[in-house]
Amino acid sequence: MSATKVTRSREVKSSMGLSKALLLAGGLAGLIGYAAFATVELPELAAVSSVVSDEQGSGPDARIAANLLRPDAPVRGPLNTAELAHLVLTDQDGKRFSLADLKGDTLLVNFMFAGCTSVCPVQTIGLRRVHNELKLDPKTDRIKLVSITIAPLSDTPQQLKDFAKRFEIDQPTWRFGVASQADTDELTKQFSVGVKPLDGEQLDHRSLLYLINHEGVMIQQYRGAQVDVERLKKELRIVDALR
Repeated sequence: MSATKVTRSREVKSSMGLSKALLLAGGLAGLIGYAAFATVELPELAAVSSVVSDEQGSGPDARIAANLLRPDAPVRGPLNTAELAHLVLTDQDGKRFSLADLKGDTLLVNFMFAGCTSVCPVQTIGLRRVHNELKLDPKTDRIKLVSITIAPLSDTPQQLKDFAKRFEIDQPTWRFGVASQADTDELTKQFSVGVKPLDGEQLDHRSLLYLINHEGVMIQQYRGAQVDVERLKKELRIVDALR
């Protein structure tokens, strides 16, 4: 074997070793939904991403996901809030904003509606723990939670404020937003929320959580029906520090 071939063989083995290390660090949960937010060009990672499902969300450790999104890395997220600047929301205090306006903040986004009687209240309680245990200071912290209603015809800013007060989370570091029906439809499409009407006034939708870095790039998705409080606290801090 020539020296060139030996060197190439070592490079391939080294690259495969790095890929295995990334996957091990991410754990089994990191395999599920990896393709939901990453386009992978490395052959060995592409082979893995081609066999995972994007139905349930959750991805690898956020530190790995964020590092892979550095300028020289072959991975990028499919959603950037700059592309959503035309989608206007009104928060619980009547202030208008878009997700693009929040560039510079590290965001944890979820979709909900005030009249939900199943997953939304459970998820909200879990997110309240994340929010409260982070002890966010609105003057110094750049981590924000954003909850967007999927029921714009029934959820007014006042109703969202009442919802926030009921759960004791009406804070400047947690914004609830409602958009027009057209803008809501586009937002839920962009985030693959999958809204479906059920009997009565209930709505079915995916309960994912979305982590967006300070550049406005979505780098992570989590299963959200049962909130992993410790993981979210840790990864929000990690990603917020990667500036």
